[in-house]
Parts: sequence; C-alpha cells; structure tokens
Amino acid sequence: MFTRFIHKISRLSAKEIFSLTIILLPVIILVYALLTQVQVLNKPRAKNGVMNLQDWDPAKQGNVNLNGAWTFYWNQLLSPADFRASVQPLPSGFIQVPGIWNGYALKDKSLPAPGFATYMLDVMLPDSAATYMLSIRTVSNAYTMYINDKPVASNGAVGRDEKSSVPEYRPQLVTITPGTSQVRIIVQVSNFAHCKGGFWLPVEIGLPVQIQRERDSRVLLDMFLFGCLFIMAFYHFGLYFLRRSDPTTLYFGLMCAAIGLRSLLTGENLINNIWPGLDWFLARKIEYLLTFVSVPVYVTFARTLFPKEWNKTVYRVILVFGAGLFLFVLFTPTRIFTVTSYVFTGYAWLTSMYTIFVFARAVFRRQEGAAIFLATSLFFLLTIVNDTLNQLEIVHTGLYLSFGLFVVTFAQSYILSSRFANAFRTTEIYASTFRKFVPAQFMDKIAKDGIESIKAGNAEKGEVTVMFSDIRSFTGLSESMSPDEVFRMLNEYLSYVEPPIRTNNGFVDKYMGDGIMALFEDGNHRSSGYHAVMAALAMQDAMKLFNARRESASLPVLQTGIGLHTGQVIMGTLGGNERMDSTAIGDAVNLASRIEGMTKMYGASLLASEITVKMFGENHGLYIRFVDNVIAKGKTEPVGIWQIIGRKTDPALAVYAALVPAFEEALQEFRKKNFDSAKRKFESCLVILPGDTVSQIYLERCGNESTDDVTRLMGK
Repeated sequence: MFTRFIHKISRLSAKEIFSLTIILLPVIILVYALLTQVQVLNKPRAKNGVMNLQDWDPAKQGNVNLNGAWTFYWNQLLSPADFRASVQPLPSGFIQVPGIWNGYALKDKSLPAPGFATYMLDVMLPDSAATYMLSIRTVSNAYTMYINDKPVASNGAVGRDEKSSVPEYRPQLVTITPGTSQVRIIVQVSNFAHCKGGFWLPVEIGLPVQIQRERDSRVLLDMFLFGCLFIMAFYHFGLYFLRRSDPTTLYFGLMCAAIGLRSLLTGENLINNIWPGLDWFLARKIEYLLTFVSVPVYVTFARTLFPKEWNKTVYRVILVFGAGLFLFVLFTPTRIFTVTSYVFTGYAWLTSMYTIFVFARAVFRRQEGAAIFLATSLFFLLTIVNDTLNQLEIVHTGLYLSFGLFVVTFAQSYILSSRFANAFRTTEIYASTFRKFVPAQFMDKIAKDGIESIKAGNAEKGEVTVMFSDIRSFTGLSESMSPDEVFRMLNEYLSYVEPPIRTNNGFVDKYMGDGIMALFEDGNHRSSGYHAVMAALAMQDAMKLFNARRESASLPVLQTGIGLHTGQVIMGTLGGNERMDSTAIGDAVNLASRIEGMTKMYGASLLASEITVKMFGENHGLYIRFVDNVIAKGKTEPVGIWQIIGRKTDPALAVYAALVPAFEEALQEFRKKNFDSAKRKFESCLVILPGDTVSQIYLERCGNESTDDVTRLMGK
C-alpha cells in the first residue's frame, strides 16, 4: 500500500502537488500545535481573587495568563488607598477573567453592559527580585491599572457615566519590578459605549523578553496579514479593470480589502500607529461595517465561482440579511449596533456551513479548485473553534484565527490565479490556433489593436500578388476514395505545398477544398511577383517529392495548376456579428483565379500575368514564354499571360533552351499575320517538343486568317 501511495505521489503534476500542499500544510501545523501544547493545560489559575505563581518557572514554562476568578466590585471605582482604609470595600463577588460582566448575577439581578467596576487580583510571584512584564490587550472600553500603589497603565478615561467616560482600545506592555513576593493588581473599568463590558482578552505575565517577543510576533502577523491582503486586493482590482467581463476578481479584491482594513482595527489595533487620533466610535463603526460587508461579498465571490451549486433563494436571503445588518450599523449608535455581533455570529456560522455545503457539492461535481476551497474553509472553521476553546480556557494551543484567515485568502487567491493562468494558456492556444486560420499578415490589417478589435468591415487596400492553385481532375479522383482517404490525401498534399508559400513571404488566405488562395507582399528588397514565382516553383519541386511518395505506394500522382496575378486588392473581414471570415477581394483576385483555370487549357502548370512577370526582372534565370492575351469578363483591355516553365539549371528542362527562342520566332510571325510562315515555325516547335499544347493552339489559329476571329477566340 505504501509503495502504491509513493507511486501515485510521484505521478502528480507540479500543480497537483502545490494544491495538495495548500490543503495539508495548515492541518499539519495545527495538529502539531495540538500535540505539542496540550500539556500546558495545567497552568495555574486565579481562585477567589488570588493567583499563586510561586511554583511557576517563567524561563522554562513561558508566559502565563492571569485567568480565573478575580475579586469584583460593581459600581465602585476603587484605588489602592481605598484598600488601606480601616473599612475595606465590600466585594460584589468573584468574576471570571477573561470574560464580560454582562449577565453576571448580582443578588437578584443580572448586570447590564453599561456601568463601571473594579477588578482586583493578588498575585504571588516566584521571585520578588525579578523583573516581569504584563501584556494588556482589550478591556472594554476604558481602564486604569494599579500595581501595588502605583498607576501603571490606562486606556481612555474611566468614568461613572457616559459623559465622563472616554473609550479607547490600545494594547500595552507594562514592566514591573515588584520588590516583594506578592503584588496586588487593581483595575478600574468603565463601559458606556459597547454592548460588552469587562476583560475581553486575558492579561499575560512573563519575562520581558518573552512578552515582548510574543507582542512583536502578533504585530508582525497583523502587519503581514494586512500587507498580504492589500497586495491581493490591489492585484485583483487590477485584474478586474483589465478584464471587466469577469467580476470574480472584483469581489475577491473587495473581500481582501475589507478583511485587510478590519485587521488594522482588531488584534493589536495597528490603526493607532497609522491614525493616532482616530475617533473610537468611528473606528468601531468602520470595523463592524467591514465585518458585515465581508460575508455578502465573499458569498457573491463564491457564487460567481460555482454558480450552479448555489440556491438562488438562499443566496438572496444571505445578501438581504447582510444588507440589513450593514444598514443597522450605519444608522445606529455604537452602544446599540454592537449588539449585532451576537446576531452576526449565528449569521456567519450558518452562511459558512451552507458555503461549505456548496463547496462539497462542487467537489462532487468535479469543479476546478473546489477541493481546495472546501479544505481551506474547513480548516478556517477549525481555527475558529480552536480560538474559541482557547478563550474558554478549555485548551491552550495558541490562537490561529489570523493564520487560518491567511490560508483561506491565499488558497483562494491561488485558485483565482490558477484559473487566470489556465484562461491565459487557453487564450494562447486559441490565439495560436486562430493564427492558423487567420495569418499574421492578415491580422496586421484587420486587427491592428489585437484580436478583440476584429469586426466586420475592417479592411485595408494594398497591392499584392495573388496565387490560385488547384488539383486537376480532383472530382473524378475523389469519387473513387472514401471521405477519410480524401482528407488524408489533401492534408498530406497541403503539408508539402504550404511551406514554400510561407518561406517566400506569402501566406495562405484560404483553402478551398483542393484549391489554395495565397497572397504575396513585397519584402526583402524583392517584389511580390518575385516571391510568388519562387514559391510556385518551390511548390512544383515539393509536388515531385509528394508524387514520388505516392508512386512508391502505388497511388495515382496529382497534377496541379497555378495562376498568378499582381494588382490592387482589399483585405478585410466579411460577415455578420456571429460569423465572419477574412478574405481579399478585387479584380486581381478574380483574374488570378481565371489564369489558374487556363493552365489546363494551355497545358501549363504555371501561368502568370504580364505585370507579375515584369516584376521579377530579366535576369531571372528561368525559362518563360508569352502564351496569350486574354480579356477578363467585364473588362475591355486584354491581359498578357506568360508560362513560367522552370529554372534553366534544371536538366529536365533542357529542351526548352531550343523551344523558347523557336516559339518566339513563330509568335512574331503570327503577330505580323504571316500565318503561313508562322504555321511552319509552330510545326517546328512541335518537332522540338511533341505535344506542346501552346504551339498546337497557335498552329490551329494559323488556319483562321481573320484577325477579328483571333481576337474573339482569345477573349473567350
């Protein structure tokens, strides 16, 4: 089994290994914390207002929270002097720290959130000469602390009513050198601004270096979380503004920004360092608004990822309820809207459970990234449970909520990045495939601002040489073949003749069954006509190799005809909104097609218009000859047609060294209407090359002595 497991792991892709790491690493860290810290459950606790730390070794056992039962004095703001009086203040009882005084049973009533009180704890220390440090975090929401007879720390202003009390949240570190084995901690607390009064978080005591290290770790974690979330937010905002058709990145960016800003207002309250004079009431309103907006935004983000897995009614209920909480906070004072934290807890839990259900459904349906979303969401819930149990002193594994939040956002950012990477790869594949259908030369004309700018009507005029190539007698040949055989033959044929077009500054405009339409532009100090002719000759060479392969397989060889003409064309897109095609239109295209159609009539494999022939100069090293003047349909001016036979260096064409000049002499006589002389000379051409179709055509024309008849026939 282990061998099979290792084998499966070894076959995972890098992406799969990374995804597996995201899922397993946080769980491993949390399990490690549970295994290594569970032994600290026997840390000392305060009992009846006294905490005995004499058997505690801070150097070895670390810091300890001053948790447990503190002496509690309700509606009394007591100072050390009050406890030196002959008549001692009467305590209201003992209250758990950390905890809130809301609901504390005092005689026949439960305490409300607004009010003031004094907490007292006698601490017996292991070393009276040592220096210790206290870490004081959140006390709701104003306090003054005394140790023995000295005031050592305060937040806000403690008062007996709302007017005299000023709330503030500012974590502090207090260094003490007691000089005695027992110290008395007295804390005056007032709350008239929040729905929860008292100590929210524990007071921690330890050696200064250890306390400072833990405080620095919390600050660094908060800063790290804030930095990561804001980088993620701005990154995804940028993605959205670059591609607004996908709102997923906008929702995720908003969620990261909301959670990131909120992290400044909680924990170590880093907002105090950034904005020291920020009003406490405004800060709490911003904190709650950010909290309440994060859930609907996250739900909307999750729904855009897995829309089919969400129930529309549930989604609307979540949004409406979240909007209601948001508006309630916006228009009510702090002492009222803070009550919504209880409602929000239930709302968030129910929403989280349904979101996990959605992710589980997406995993079942094999949706991309659903497994990571499900695993990290479950892990985040696990960190919430862990921190809750830590607050209740059931376990002492440490607080991991911030870490869980980072894991969730990082994993989800990874999924989004992965989706964008896949989309980018898909786009690259589409673009690469698209270029096979629409050449880059065409794209430069119809989509100068990118593929997305293509639309019907994009066009540009220019001079090019147009090539038409066709397989002769293809219809009869294909009738004896199956459709698969026809396509295999055509694809193999095109694989031979297309590269010469591309390597000679040309590109295929379209494939028309067995036909090819290609366009050539000027380049490399050569004319488009030169490139077209060189491509056509290279195609003929490729056809020899192709036919040799077919002959060896006892298959019939193919014959092709190629027509070339140079002129003005309009290259652009034709079609409607849903279907378009790139093409070139104009007289040059029509004439090139007609010239290709004449190749069979004249028994030539390559014909070109006179304008194309003139473009590649006289020192071309080719056997060429004039063939005819033709008048295209709808035109009045004739166009000269030339046969391009091949290279003079080709031994197989040596016969044309004698035929071409002999044909020129016969043609001169024909043009002078010396038909008898021309007839004899054309007959001589047929002796040099029996079966020469062009000589045979002119020989037949010599029998017609009417110039008009000749012109009429030439125009057909």
